[in-house]
Amino acid sequence: MLPSLNWNRAATSADPFPGVEKALVEGLHALPADRGAQGPSTKERIFAARVRAAEIFGFSFPERVIFTSGATYGLNFAVHQGIEDGAHVLASAAEHNSMLRPLHHAKCRGVTFEIIPFCADGRLDLLKLGKALSSGKASWLTLCVASNTMGIVQPYVEACAMAQKAGVSVILDMSQGGGQVPIDLDSLGVAYAAIAGHKGLHAARGIGLMFVGKNQNPKPMIQGGTGTESTLLEMPLELPGSLEAGTSNYPGMFAMAAALDWLAVHPQDLSSIRAKLKKLETWCRKQPGLEVLPKEPCDWSLRLPILALKPKDFPPEMMAQFMAQLGVMVRAGSMCTTQVLPSVGAEDGLLRLSPPIEASAEDFARVQDALEQSLAAFA
Repeated sequence: MLPSLNWNRAATSADPFPGVEKALVEGLHALPADRGAQGPSTKERIFAARVRAAEIFGFSFPERVIFTSGATYGLNFAVHQGIEDGAHVLASAAEHNSMLRPLHHAKCRGVTFEIIPFCADGRLDLLKLGKALSSGKASWLTLCVASNTMGIVQPYVEACAMAQKAGVSVILDMSQGGGQVPIDLDSLGVAYAAIAGHKGLHAARGIGLMFVGKNQNPKPMIQGGTGTESTLLEMPLELPGSLEAGTSNYPGMFAMAAALDWLAVHPQDLSSIRAKLKKLETWCRKQPGLEVLPKEPCDWSLRLPILALKPKDFPPEMMAQFMAQLGVMVRAGSMCTTQVLPSVGAEDGLLRLSPPIEASAEDFARVQDALEQSLAAFA
């Protein structure tokens, strides 16, 4: 019997880079960074991870690289501690709920937000963004590097440049695309950026990074022990410690460090997987029972390894369950977005294929066969 294929890698890589598992276990046995004979080595190892992350993402301030529990925490922090009361925010329609829900919650303190739609090819409409920026109402822009639903890489470089010119601060969600496409935070000039460890970085779940821009001086969102200024009731102001109160997640931090070290030496090459997905997309667009999203094809040089499909005659969950019986695991549903599905006419959900970048031609043949069988079964 053939092994199952996990084609739900956009949710979590489920395939840590070499050295990550070993580092995670080492973190379980690490002594506190500020105590004991091994303390300095732990502290140095963690700071080296900040330096490595800063190098990979073109960020000049490693002391402003903050370890978090994941991208959700980082985006919540940016919204709640960065965006001032009463601010007007522009948000792309491609955003994940980890960005949109904090913005919605911030309405209680007068924050308003406006959704900027994307074009038929799934990329942010820069003309409409420019019009919204020119009104002078907005002080913030929230933007993802790529859509988790359709895998379309957004024109984040152009959007950030437009925001800078308009004097608008940017919160960048790197959860999708971080570690897979080049990102230079210094040139983008973002106020905050966040990334999860368990997706493109191939680290561990429950660990992430937040990048705090040089002009940002946020207050801590939680208070507690930091190992510095312990005789004072006020939180210390020095970064990164002031934003990392409480017991450090050494296993996650060590795992993240190992993943970043591997990525620095082995940059991800998406050319092969993109070519295979392009071929599969061409086949899918010829099937009368399938709709490919976005409806207007987007060049695969502007896409992550994600293919979004909508069965025309039955729910996507039925197709996912049928394919699972054939040993192909995919994702069906709303993908944690409130704006994307209505924008592409898929209010009832879609089917997302997100293979590992090393997926073989044989794997693709199995998946195409599973799609074909499921279409025939429910025709």
